Formats: sequence, C-alpha cells, structure tokens
Amino acid sequence: MGLPASSSRIGSAEVESVAAASYELLKRAPFPVISHDAALVITGWNEGAARCFGFEEEEALGRSVTDLVLSGEPGEAWRRSLADGVAPRVFACARKGGGTVTCEWRRQAVIDERGRTTSWLCMAVPAPSEPAPSPSASRTSLAERILNVVMNTLPIAIWAVDRKGTYIFHDGRGVDLAGVPRRSWLGLNLWEIWANHEGSAETLRQVRAAMDAKESSHAFTSAMERHWESWCVPDENEDGEVDAVITLTLDVTETRETENELRAKLQLIQRQQQLIQQLSTPIIQVWDGVLTVPLVGMVDSTRAEELMDSLLGAVSRSSARYAIIDLTGVETVDTQTASYLIGLVRAIRLLGAEAVITGIRATVAQTIVSLGVELSGIPVHTNLRSGLQHCIRQMAQEARLAKGGGAQGAPGAEGPRSGLVRTT
Repeated sequence: MGLPASSSRIGSAEVESVAAASYELLKRAPFPVISHDAALVITGWNEGAARCFGFEEEEALGRSVTDLVLSGEPGEAWRRSLADGVAPRVFACARKGGGTVTCEWRRQAVIDERGRTTSWLCMAVPAPSEPAPSPSASRTSLAERILNVVMNTLPIAIWAVDRKGTYIFHDGRGVDLAGVPRRSWLGLNLWEIWANHEGSAETLRQVRAAMDAKESSHAFTSAMERHWESWCVPDENEDGEVDAVITLTLDVTETRETENELRAKLQLIQRQQQLIQQLSTPIIQVWDGVLTVPLVGMVDSTRAEELMDSLLGAVSRSSARYAIIDLTGVETVDTQTASYLIGLVRAIRLLGAEAVITGIRATVAQTIVSLGVELSGIPVHTNLRSGLQHCIRQMAQEARLAKGGGAQGAPGAEGPRSGLVRTT
C-alpha cells in the first residue's frame, strides 16, 4: 500500500483543492500522513502521524518538517531526496520526548501548470523491525496510553473499516491469537476476506447493521478455531453519517471451554444424584400387585418428597394393590418427615391401593404419635416378611370373595381400625 510514485501536473487553480482532497482522503489512515509546501512548512498532519511521532496536529502545523521530525542530517537528506524524485526513501525520524523511529517515506509531488512544485503529500511506513513506540515516548494522551495497554494485555482484537469495508485499523493481542499478523489487513476489504469464511455471517451482519442502520450490536461468534465476544459500533461524523465501523472482539475461547467443562461436570453430577436417589429409595415389586420401598438411613423432608413422587408414580403405572413402606433401616425422622409419610399413605389410598408400614422403630413411632393425627386402618407389621404375608392373605381373601360373588373385595375389607394396627 502506498502513494503512486509519480508526479501530477495540474492547473494552478486546482492545486490547493487537489492537495486538500488528497490529505482529507488519508486523514483517518492508521499510518502517518503529512503534507508540506515547497518551503517544507507542514500544512497537514493526520492522527497516524500524531501517534507515531508524538506531536499533536496543532503542534505540527506551521512548523518545518526538517525542524520537527527530520532535524540535522536527516533533514538535509530529505531536501536532497525531493530533488531526486519520488522513489521510497528510509529516514530516522525524531519523536517527541526523545528517541527515533525508522520510517520508509513515499512522496507525491503536486505540480502546477507551469511545472512548479507547490506541495508534497507524504506517507510514512515504520520499518517492520522497528520496535513499537513506548507509551511514554509516543503517546501524548491518557486515552491513547490506556488503549495501548488494553491492546497489548487483553486477548482483544480492535479493528475498524470504512464505508467501503476497507480496513483502516487492525491491532491487538487478539489478532495474534487468531494467527494473523497485526495490521496485516490494513487496506484489505472486509467483504472479500470474510465472504466465504465459516462463522463470518454474524460478523458481516453486525457490520452491515452498523453501516446502514447505525445499530450497535453485541454477539458471540466462532471463527478461526476460536470463540469471540464482539461489540460492533458505528462511528458517526459531525453530519451524523457513518464514516467507519469499529469492532472490539474479545477472545473468550478459554472461558467458553471452561464453561463447557463445568456444564459437563454438572450434568455428570446430576446423573449421579439421580442414580443415588434411585438407589436410596428403590421400589421393588415383591409379589404380583405388591410393591415395597425399603428405606435405610436418615429420611429428611427432601428425601420424603422424592419418595412420594417415586412411589405414587410406580403405584399408578403398575396398578399395584399394596405398597409396603419398610422403615427397618430408619432410626429417626423429624415431625415434618413423619407428616410426609402419613400424607403418602393417604395419597396411596386415593389411587385405589393400600399402604402397609413395616419395621417401625420406637423413636419413629413416638414422632408419629406426637403429631396428634387421627389414623385409622393403617396396617403396621414388625418386619417386611410379616407385611408381605398380610398383603398375600388380603389378596387371597379378595379372590375368594370375588369367586363367591361377594362385594367386599377392596383392600382393607375387614373394616376400619382405630389408630395404628400392629400385627406380627
């Protein structure tokens, strides 16, 4: 990228307008662009020049280029090079505050109709081996120093394109992470680079929305084998027109991979918890029409709720006639849990089955009694074997009554009982 290595011969009336138009065209360029007249007095100084040499525009205008950045021997070499033509030349240029930067300069002479050079338009490209200017030597504002720290510290890529989609800024550590040299896309076209690139659709949509609708956007995308979080913002001029679109793209690959790992671990934990829940409240069909739930350990309110959901579902699916709740392995329950168990017994009855409690301990019985709930017709047996025998006898009796035409075949046909009925 560079200015054409040739001179332009135009009418004197057009000289100033051509020079001004050329300078305005390159004023927003990220590289240094200056213009000076035949006496080497600076008449134009863009933002790239301010960043590179440290002098703001108001400091540079009206001064001689040989006094500001090309003093001493470089200044004399500059004068001689103007007479030699417009071939690219390399000069060591001074920076504000001390230090130098080596740049390759390209010059475009503006010549009037009489063959006189009226001004020069000059573009500088820092040498590839030149180290980046340090913040203290080349940055004159706090905002620029902060931007420099952000670009070189965070995994962020900052780039900007003009209305045509041409890159006018392309820098940041995120560019390195994507495997692309910094500033290598300057002058290239966004639409051409990303036209057929996988994962580019959302990025192109953001840029188009910013250009056409002045719409700022925030999105997550994946490209170049990385994950990105992007903010796309239109840059408007004084007339309210969008001159450029600025995009800040943060590399969130490590964060996304960590999230995926955590999500996978949480799913594994959930599956393990479900398995533990199933093992802690196993529902076993011990006889045709008879289900049993052997409980072991501490039964809190959470486990009691899970037991109710599981057992009621199993009774409904299997059309069981009896559900045995075996508390042999349970030493204590709190009052809330005991209340859940009594509620479970009643819920089983609503499904047309009968609940049988076995293996109840003295401490559990005391908790149930302390509730002061009126209980009737709940069979209680010493152990699981006795409870199963009760269920078998009841079903056999129902079968005999059914064959004999009796109408008392429902569970608990022997009639209601007062309180807990304990049999052995």
